[in-house]
Amino acid sequence: MRLPCKPVWFYVCVAWLAAGIPSTVTGQSLDGHWQGQLSCSENVRNQMPAYSIQISIDLLDGLGRGLTSNNQTSETYELGITSGNRVEFQATGRRHSDKDPRWFTRLSGAIDRDQLALTGQMLAGDGVTVVRAVCTAQLVKSTPDHAVSSLASEHDQMTERLLRELASTARTANTPSATQAPSSELSKSSHSSFRIREVTPKLKPLTFRETQTGPGGLPRGQGHAIYLPEDWLIGEGQPWHYRSTPGQDALPVPVRQASADESRVMEKARSLMQGIESRVLVLIADGAIIDVISTGGISFQTRLMSASMGKTVAALAAGKAICSGYLSMDQRAEQWIPSLAGTALGAATLRHVLMMASGTTEPSQGDYVGITNDEVRHYLEGPGNLEQLLSSTRQSTAHRGLFGKIKPGQQFSYKSRDPFTVAMMIERSVGMPATLWVENQLLRDFKAEHSVVLGTDRSGYFHGAAGIVRMTLIDWIRFAIYVDKQRQGDSCFAGFIKDMGSTQIRAPGVMNSISGYGYLTWTDNALAPNTFWAAGYGGQRIGWSADPTNRRIFMMFSNSADRNADQIYPVAKEWLELGRRR
Repeated sequence: MRLPCKPVWFYVCVAWLAAGIPSTVTGQSLDGHWQGQLSCSENVRNQMPAYSIQISIDLLDGLGRGLTSNNQTSETYELGITSGNRVEFQATGRRHSDKDPRWFTRLSGAIDRDQLALTGQMLAGDGVTVVRAVCTAQLVKSTPDHAVSSLASEHDQMTERLLRELASTARTANTPSATQAPSSELSKSSHSSFRIREVTPKLKPLTFRETQTGPGGLPRGQGHAIYLPEDWLIGEGQPWHYRSTPGQDALPVPVRQASADESRVMEKARSLMQGIESRVLVLIADGAIIDVISTGGISFQTRLMSASMGKTVAALAAGKAICSGYLSMDQRAEQWIPSLAGTALGAATLRHVLMMASGTTEPSQGDYVGITNDEVRHYLEGPGNLEQLLSSTRQSTAHRGLFGKIKPGQQFSYKSRDPFTVAMMIERSVGMPATLWVENQLLRDFKAEHSVVLGTDRSGYFHGAAGIVRMTLIDWIRFAIYVDKQRQGDSCFAGFIKDMGSTQIRAPGVMNSISGYGYLTWTDNALAPNTFWAAGYGGQRIGWSADPTNRRIFMMFSNSADRNADQIYPVAKEWLELGRRR
């Protein structure tokens, strides 16, 4: 595809030639290292807030260059000085996996001694559509001429997370709300002073090396039971995974004293934790922590992996895109992912993939959730990427049933490819990485306190939509309370959450006691009726009542508790039923 605009050097050279001035003359005395701030107004397309970032440029012979880069994106800066010390500046941003730029920031201005003052706009990747109407840059020369570094060098002192800041408010610009209570007052009845109860574990948690290999290469524990190793459950993820910016406006989560009825359930929960291979159980009511029980070594700051609870996170991100007008339920995947055009997966709509009903190839004993070890190594951890995986023949082909090809929406089939497709549709529709969308629309919205790790391939695509979201325990609690609060009322997002937690398709035979599926979320739990669940491999669970007026939540993170559904769900049921209107 032809680039929509030429590098700034083109326009600078034209000006030099027209003026008949050699490029090595103008601006020579300005050689050196320049640094300062680039600021842009609110995004006019999606109302993302204004931002400010630090930038750095090296200038030599009237030409300047700068670069920022992280594991997902890069932005290059080009600056030229024309006759009359007129300055032309362009920033070009892209993801490493992109062939073409995603945005341009074009500025111009003048030099006043050792200062540059520039103004302009940010444009979309087409070089025409205005994204941010007003952008300014103020740069100051910070080093003598002889200290000029290589024009192509990467500036370590710049921020690693430029793209995040381009779509969100700079943290330094945030100020506490006038109605926010002092932290000292909140801490008196909040998690910051709450002591987690500990019980003796049934068995010592196993590391990955201590487990057996099961179907699809997934680990198994004692008795060949499904097992999430301790070093998977508690960890920091891969070096290339996306890490969100820690929040500075998070409030402590309230804690309240248990009632007599609640205390009785708490003791049952305590006994439960002593008899199963679980790590932590949390009981929540009306937005407050009532009890937290662990088998040792867990704090509110412990980062825990979602496993397939990440699918519910992806569903909520899709709901945000729908309610912001970027996506609709009946749009086909191929409308946003051109590489799927003409494939069975491309014909599936957003609704179909949210229901796990794309109609594509069924998982087998060798790939468990529709992806083989070789595919993981090549596409998710190696040189390939998520889009290439989805467009491969094995992933994008229709499944053949007894009476011919399965049509999208016809049949539930639990596999990773459908949430992968949801993530790709989000990314292409909102015009930013799906990880950044999750951060801006969810993590910031529920005020995540700590950095959240979102699984990506090496190109930055959000494959964690199928099961790799790592939050601290307290942020998982905030997330669960957020979902409960957001479904109140009649807003678009509230309606989406209610639909997400309602049965959209029958899903028998996959989860113990559960036979329904909403949007990347489980429903119809026979052992805990009128509930919906985010659920993950090994026993990760968050359960909400299907009744929005019931504000109770049951949460647990485990190594191997899937086999104990007949013990877990009755306790969850008893807890959730305490919130029923009488």
